[in-house]
Amino acid sequence: MEHFKAIGNDINRNPHPVYQQLLAIESNKQALSDEAYLWLLYRKAHAEDLLYFHKEFEQTVAAAKALITDQTSPEIRAHIGIYSGVVAERQGQYGQAIASLRAAMALAKNENLNYAYTWGKQHLAYSLSLTELYETSLSDLQEAYVEAFAMDDHFLIAVINETYGAVYGYMNEYDKSIEYYNRALDTYERLGYRPFVAEAIYGLASTYRYMKQYDKAIAKFNLYLKRINYTTNRDISYFGAYGLGMTYAEQGNCAKAIATIDNALMLNGQIDYDAELYKQKASCFIKQGKLEEAEENIVRAEQIFAKMPELAGTTWTLENKKIRAALLYARGQYQQSYQLLKDYYEAYSSLLISNSTRQLIRVRAAMELERQSVELSLLEQRSRVQSLQQASKEQSTWQQITITAGVATALVLALTIAVVLYLKNKRIYELSITDPLSGVFNRRYVFEYLDKLIATSHGRNGDLAILLFDIDNFKQVNDNYGHPFGDEVIYRVSQIAQDTLRVGDVLGRIGGEEFLCILPRTDAEQAETIAKRLAANIQQALFTNESGQQITITCSVGISAIDSSMQDRATLYVQSDKALYQAKMNGKNQVVIFQE
Repeated sequence: MEHFKAIGNDINRNPHPVYQQLLAIESNKQALSDEAYLWLLYRKAHAEDLLYFHKEFEQTVAAAKALITDQTSPEIRAHIGIYSGVVAERQGQYGQAIASLRAAMALAKNENLNYAYTWGKQHLAYSLSLTELYETSLSDLQEAYVEAFAMDDHFLIAVINETYGAVYGYMNEYDKSIEYYNRALDTYERLGYRPFVAEAIYGLASTYRYMKQYDKAIAKFNLYLKRINYTTNRDISYFGAYGLGMTYAEQGNCAKAIATIDNALMLNGQIDYDAELYKQKASCFIKQGKLEEAEENIVRAEQIFAKMPELAGTTWTLENKKIRAALLYARGQYQQSYQLLKDYYEAYSSLLISNSTRQLIRVRAAMELERQSVELSLLEQRSRVQSLQQASKEQSTWQQITITAGVATALVLALTIAVVLYLKNKRIYELSITDPLSGVFNRRYVFEYLDKLIATSHGRNGDLAILLFDIDNFKQVNDNYGHPFGDEVIYRVSQIAQDTLRVGDVLGRIGGEEFLCILPRTDAEQAETIAKRLAANIQQALFTNESGQQITITCSVGISAIDSSMQDRATLYVQSDKALYQAKMNGKNQVVIFQE
């Protein structure tokens, strides 16, 4: 049994040879205890999942569920429960998937099985995102991330980053999606986990497709097809064919799209993905004037979605209306086409509004801020523990044992307390570090954060840069349009800035209309590129006052960067302030790098 518990990393690196070994052991299963056999089935399902042996995976999970009793260890019951949720999700039974995952998580939480709980949590977040419950999904992901970080489990953190990439892709937050996928990919490659490397590449390809960067998407999908050579299962190429077929169709290359989609549909894929392929085939047939073929494919997509009530009213099902409206138009039924298209756009607009509420934007911003703060807090605690461990090596053998045990206990206790306090006092913590008007970090926190970064900086060029920016002519905005409108401008500008910055950058409002952006691992030239993008995004946004008048807002930005001759916060801030002053003197709406 201990052998089966220990082979998880081997499966993650190269599942096929381990799977062959498990099959050989299973042929002599009578030599195993009931618990050991269930562990074998769990690891067999683990390997089958990564090898895309989906039919065998379902059979193994079903066999394990049938053998579980009240005497079965909670760890096995939790993991098999999670896999049951995965099976249901792939069958499009999202309600059942969510129920299975929550039941497994409840068991894991009750038994203090932190790994299983966190693993289930990120699966649940992904399932919720498929039904477009993005706010709940992000909240669940945040909790999973904190748990994974507390355990210092780099693999779990990477998996959660990958899920963040998927969720932000569905939310059309493409830059953040790409960043999270790349973070996951870096970890997977460092660990040598080949199946997960392929998955992260696939996620990047999908996001590029959503961004309509079709050449990049096609290149990544083809790279994915090369990276799945770790398995002999031909069906795994379904997802590559799916991605390429969808990309070719959206690119307008219908001849290539239909051939690729037909190839995908001959493979053993996922039912909801098949529905998307039928929709794209229908659109291509309409363009080619093959209206009967288009009708057949629309019906197939509708029949699949009819079996998935959880997707009713989502983007996936609404698109059927749009395609059917195009078919009606091609048949000359213009009035019916117009009415159906009108219904589609009304429903789609309502959906976009509901998915873009200020509450969701605030949740996402708060998640990013809290995540960064929790990382810093836990890292600081680990650093203290490591210092204690180093000191313990200089003591006698008995003292070493005592101190090491005490340090280990202190670490577990400290991390547990940090997580519990975070979960129970989330709102209080947010208020203590957040500016209530803008929703970004407040002055106290952002300067404390800057002090910590400077303290750990080596003073090398490229270690750290800051942007100091403020809203141009803000007094006139307040005087001309009123303070409530001015408050709305501050909030909107802060959200535009938050969206413009990269993962890992920190934004704070330090007073009035003035903001400070902290850019780790950035030199002055890179900071200038970010600053110009920020200024352009603010200028392009439209601000509408109560009378309906649209106002253009601009900002001025001053930049300074740390180097060997300057390594303190005061000097760094003063330099950026001087650069900001110069930007104002240059006519405003300018970006200036501090020069001696």
